[in-house]
Amino acid sequence: MDAYNIIIQPWLTEKSMEARSSQGRLEFIVHRSATKNQIARAVETLFEVEVAKVNVRNTKHGKHASVRLAEGYDAEDAAMRLGAF
Repeated sequence: MDAYNIIIQPWLTEKSMEARSSQGRLEFIVHRSATKNQIARAVETLFEVEVAKVNVRNTKHGKHASVRLAEGYDAEDAAMRLGAF
């Protein structure tokens, strides 16, 4: 699956904005059949960062992925590359 097909849209809430600045996390709505490894590779490809951990959960809005970046990578900088943050 292509990286652009895996990540559907960023998840923008006050809580996700706080997690981005304090915990180095980015949050997305992803394709329902995407695995944690596929999500990690898609984020690494699109944002040119290294992923430390991916957590997923299914919600009524779709599959929600919370991606923690590895040390040394700034979630704020990665989000600015997307242009939606």
